[in-house]
Formats: sequence, structure tokens, C-alpha cells
Amino acid sequence: MNRIAIVAVDDEKLILDSIRDQIEKKFGDKYQIEFAESAEEGLDICSYLVAEGVSLLLIITDYQMIGIKGDEFASILRQKYQNISIVMITGHMKQEKFNELIESKIVKKIIEKPWQEKELIDIINEVSSHFLKNNL
Repeated sequence: MNRIAIVAVDDEKLILDSIRDQIEKKFGDKYQIEFAESAEEGLDICSYLVAEGVSLLLIITDYQMIGIKGDEFASILRQKYQNISIVMITGHMKQEKFNELIESKIVKKIIEKPWQEKELIDIINEVSSHFLKNNL
């Protein structure tokens, strides 16, 4: 089976480290896990992985980032990789934007900060189960 990756993107190192701690211990032996400190770096990582034949399982991204914001990043990803699952983590989002991102299917889920580790793990398990069912 080909390699499968999760990519986490957040411009706050503390948040990225928290995501790293939570998902590496649970999924580090199952998936390739990559981390980026900006949307631009995230796009580069995704392009590289796809060029190397790695399937993108999930992108976890912050909403409020310097440069390209999470919603724009998610829209770019959605255009490039139609079947990708995107989860957005936010502490600063208006309800209208929240609804727009979910209704337009740009993102699969939105998690509010501070999130519970179980919530993140459950979402990854759900996305993983759906992905494997449709790609085997």
C-alpha cells in the first residue's frame, strides 16, 4: 500500500507542538506526519508529498495565520486536491464564516481552541476509516 500522510499547519509553534504530541503518539507508526509553520510551507509540503506518490489523508490547519489565512489555504487545497479532508482549528472565527466553510464543504470539521485531544483523535479516526474504505 502506498504511503499516507497527515499534514498539520499552524504559525504558532506551541500549537503545532501540541498537535504533534497528540497525533504522533497515536498515528506516528501508521501515517507519515508532516508539520508546517505557514500555509505557504504547507502547500510546498503537500505538493512534494503528492509528487512522491504519497496520499494526503488529512490537513489540519489553523484559521488565523500570518500571510495566507486558513480559509484561503483550505480553498487552495480544495482546488488542487478535491478529495482531501481538511480540519480547521480556530479560536477566532465568526459564526458566518464557520457556517460558510462547512456548508461549502471546503472543510470537513472545525475545532475550536482549546480542543480536547480525544476530539482530534476521533476526527482523524473517522477520516482514516472513510479514506481506507474508499481507497482499498
